[in-house]
Amino acid sequence: MIKKSLISLFVFFMTSLNAQIQLDTSIIKNYSIIKEFYIINQKKFMAIRSYEYNSRINFLLIDLDTLKTSVISQNEKKKLKKTTDAVLLKTNYFELREKALDNSEVMANAGINDSINKIGINLTIDMCPSSKKGYEKELFEEYLKFNESNKKVPIAIAITYKWVNEHKKEFLSLIENKNLDITWINHSTNHYYNPFEKLSENFMLNSKTNLEEEVIEVEKMLLLNNQIPSMFFRFPGLISNKKIVNSLVNRFSLLPLGTNNWLAKSKKSITNGDIILIHGNLNEKQGVVKLIQNKKDIKQFDSIYNSLLIH
Repeated sequence: MIKKSLISLFVFFMTSLNAQIQLDTSIIKNYSIIKEFYIINQKKFMAIRSYEYNSRINFLLIDLDTLKTSVISQNEKKKLKKTTDAVLLKTNYFELREKALDNSEVMANAGINDSINKIGINLTIDMCPSSKKGYEKELFEEYLKFNESNKKVPIAIAITYKWVNEHKKEFLSLIENKNLDITWINHSTNHYYNPFEKLSENFMLNSKTNLEEEVIEVEKMLLLNNQIPSMFFRFPGLISNKKIVNSLVNRFSLLPLGTNNWLAKSKKSITNGDIILIHGNLNEKQGVVKLIQNKKDIKQFDSIYNSLLIH
């Protein structure tokens, strides 16, 4: 028995050592932005991407009621019944889309920035590009644990391609962390920022921004590493304008997610229904410290999806 345990431990150790993060998104072919509607067993879906990987055609789907995304093969898609965009009406996705568009004109914190159901705490963690080595180890490896149960902690991580490219080991640690149930929020590919530029020309409002590249490369990177992109997008710096919000929603079928409690900047306490924003990249320690010192029971953390269900 001991010998078998040692062998299993050795195999696990070697597997972890050999695990590699994939960043060459050119491996994914024919990545296309689509909008197709399907129904099966009264469940409603919208296919928003199609792509070819390892000679297999796949599709990224949004469940229009649960808001969760999934990847299915072409053969699996054939089991779905194609329908029209009328299926959108009276779905949670449609209601949230309208809510996001109604809040598209503000420059800061546009889109969805408050929960619908004031239950639970929604923890979102931004991983912007950083020159600092490592990540918030105390947060990810110590605080976010359930010592008394096997239940995973639901969190949402706003991820950038650039951070992953510079922190492969840390990204792998997040993926392999058995304590976490991660929802991946697209936080852009490059997260452009120039401290000397005014906000109206900064972040993704910079004239050189290629919106498609900023959105798509993150999705492809996640898919390459067997992670499912969510339908959420968080603007770098939470800065946007009506034009870019409309494009994100109408063309890419993504929903901008803001916050109602940026811990490092907010003076409010943590309450049920909060969409908390902290940084896990070592660039904003005070937010992480405030979260940990608050000593909220981790059992209060809830999935971002649950907080946004209207029906």
